[in-house]
Amino acid sequence: MFIIAFFMIGELCHTTGMIDIPTPTQYNIPGMWGGGITFSFPFFGEDPYPNDPVHSPDPMDFTMVFRYGLGGKGELSIAMYTPTTYSLSGSYVIKKGKGNSPTFYAGIEDISYNTHLSTIGMKGETGFIEEKVYDSYGHRPWELFSAYVAMQQSFSVFNLVFGLGRGRFVGYGVRSHIFNTDLFILGEDYADPTVDASAWAFGVFFGGAIKAGPMEFIAEIDGRDGNAGVKYHHRYFTGTLALAKCEQFFNKRPWSPRFTLGIEAANRSMVEGPRVGSIECVIRDNTTKEFLPDAIVDIKEINKRYQAKGGTFALSLPAGNYTITIIKPNYKDYMAKIKVKQNTKTKLLFNLKMTEQAMAKQKALVEKEKNIRTSFEQGKMYYSEGTLNEAKKAFNMVLSLDPSHAGAQEYMAKLENRRAELIRVYTAEARSRTQAKDYTKAMGYWKKVLTLDPTNAAAITGIPDLQKKMTKPKKPTKPKQPTKPKEPVATKAQIAALYKKGVSQFTAEKYDAALKTFKQVLALSPNHAGAKGYKKRTEARIKVLKGGG
Repeated sequence: MFIIAFFMIGELCHTTGMIDIPTPTQYNIPGMWGGGITFSFPFFGEDPYPNDPVHSPDPMDFTMVFRYGLGGKGELSIAMYTPTTYSLSGSYVIKKGKGNSPTFYAGIEDISYNTHLSTIGMKGETGFIEEKVYDSYGHRPWELFSAYVAMQQSFSVFNLVFGLGRGRFVGYGVRSHIFNTDLFILGEDYADPTVDASAWAFGVFFGGAIKAGPMEFIAEIDGRDGNAGVKYHHRYFTGTLALAKCEQFFNKRPWSPRFTLGIEAANRSMVEGPRVGSIECVIRDNTTKEFLPDAIVDIKEINKRYQAKGGTFALSLPAGNYTITIIKPNYKDYMAKIKVKQNTKTKLLFNLKMTEQAMAKQKALVEKEKNIRTSFEQGKMYYSEGTLNEAKKAFNMVLSLDPSHAGAQEYMAKLENRRAELIRVYTAEARSRTQAKDYTKAMGYWKKVLTLDPTNAAAITGIPDLQKKMTKPKKPTKPKQPTKPKEPVATKAQIAALYKKGVSQFTAEKYDAALKTFKQVLALSPNHAGAKGYKKRTEARIKVLKGGG
């Protein structure tokens, strides 16, 4: 009996919506279908007019819904008001929104064989109080073919809907009449039965929703009613708790708002593929921004570890929340909470910081490499200059810091051959200079040989021989001649006069006389700059005059 009674008062109606206004279909997988049930009852139950059938309180109401999706492009539903009364509804997505562009959609509701339909029954005199009042003054629109067109725009957690519709979206109440196009025709005569309403009047409907996790808070106006409520979204079902016809709070009884409770389920889990997303990780050094190869990626929830070769890592995971820890020797562990979304690639960037101990080691390593480079360059320079003892010290320093340094090993291997070669060259030069009686340079070459080989016999004997040759025998001393009296030294004034005379001779082109005069000036004052300059110029003129170029 309960099941029979349930279907007697049940209604399968309307496509996907917020509370009462339509939205684009959520049945976006081919073969997806679902159904639900909603129970509503009036907030107030008083009946101040028991003998007035128009103003009688609204009854309790069940609403049953069955929907079939068209692969995300549209949706069909069937409505049953009584076992012998049916209607159809459908919607179609005209253009699906992407990014900042909205979704446009349209639909037709209440396709039936009667002009007036409500959740209570058919015919114009049947319905809620406001619908019966509309009918009493001849302004109740046909709910048959309630066509609409609308748009939806999503902003992160916000969702807005705006549309125009006829039929059930058009109201003629104290407040609802301002939301339909007859406002411009009837004006304040919306309740005057002698004034005809337009059969093609369109009403405005709009609403907004805010998502907070699985919860969605909704407020909407559909042209006849103002509704507010909350939905709870689960993977397998959606629950609704709403307050419909909120505008009736401002009307006298028996007008009343309505409590609405509902639940809807679909076969999404049966027809959709695995709820899988993916992550793409990049692991870098926080300072150098270089990729860190072979880091360990630990995912707590699945108790697995992976190696990020080359500093990158990609993995598909079931949608959900995960705790990821990045582990790399000499670096601090990096832990992060991440969310993997279905059919979405989540890109993650992990910048790891070195431990203090590793930073100290790295600093020491950098200093060591710097010392190796410096010592090696010094060794090469000494080698090229022939200072082989210093070169050997520099290369030994490199090998003490890095025993496997190939460059230092190579130079050390050929250093002794270079030493022998230079000893031969310096010895030959020393002997050649000795024969040429260039004893000073010969001495220098023998000293270079001793620097390269302190036990070299040729250098040990060659140096004393040179020293003897470089020591001149003392000449017999001559008896001292009586000293001549010193000539008097010229004064500055006399030197200046003599210099002026030389300049005059130069100007008069008496170059031989001028040269003689300037030499006299320099004999008296060797550092006389003017005399030096004029002497050079005079000698140059004489050379030119004699044809010397």
